[in-house]
Amino acid sequence: MIEKALVYGTTSRGLLVFDEPDFREIPIQVPGGTVEAGEQVIDAARREFGEETGLLDRTGFRLLGDSHRTFERDGLHHDLHRTYFHLPLEEDLPDGWHHFETTPSGGGAPILFRFFWIDIASARARLDLGSGEMLDRLPPIGSYDLVLAESAADQSAYHRIRRTVLFEARGRFDYIHDEPEEIKEQNLSLIFKLDGQAIGTVRLDQKSDAKAIVRLVAIAPNFQRRRHGTALLERVERLALSLGIRDLLVHSAPEAVGFYQKLGFSPFEFEAGNFKSVQLHKTIQ
Repeated sequence: MIEKALVYGTTSRGLLVFDEPDFREIPIQVPGGTVEAGEQVIDAARREFGEETGLLDRTGFRLLGDSHRTFERDGLHHDLHRTYFHLPLEEDLPDGWHHFETTPSGGGAPILFRFFWIDIASARARLDLGSGEMLDRLPPIGSYDLVLAESAADQSAYHRIRRTVLFEARGRFDYIHDEPEEIKEQNLSLIFKLDGQAIGTVRLDQKSDAKAIVRLVAIAPNFQRRRHGTALLERVERLALSLGIRDLLVHSAPEAVGFYQKLGFSPFEFEAGNFKSVQLHKTIQ
């Protein structure tokens, strides 16, 4: 019996997979490997994932299931038992990276692995030797929604996140729920959700000449620094385009200017006044 432990690592970008640049004929794979004699399968999953990806000391592995199959190699029949785990990963991991497997199961020189993300539909079609057989047991991955904060629950979350992030975290306790700008028809109060959970807010104030101001962007504290802010702004752009908007304007806190510049915003003064913010804009199409 050959015992294998395989790991489906996921973020909102999809499934973590790798190929071997020096062996192009080998199909893409997910991290995992052989369970050593006397080793618990969960320990093998943790060890193999760390050795192959370079992402050490990860926790949160969840059992998905196992399978049995037989195959023939060198004229002999072998029984293969594979156990699968799901591991949610942090959103700020790179889009891709290289890592050497220094202890290949077959021995020999270190093997170069190239890691990247693919969507689940592609994984079903491309994973090697049926190792995508447990993909249907994964929870929904990275389902974002940007919607009007209309229901009582969404309104409550909208104001709670804004008050916590934009006011109380900055030592301010003068938040007003029902200020006049919130009820103007052209100002869209939006709640940002991940898998149905409210994690962020933004208000899109529509102006004349195909312009709109992006205001009061906030990501809930437990979800910050995981690239959700980038996902939020991407969906704001899509919404703005659908409304005929071609120029997005923003008053950025000085410490957030780098974030907006990475998304294509540049300095542009569009309002006169004694502002502490940095004014930026981005043409969208």
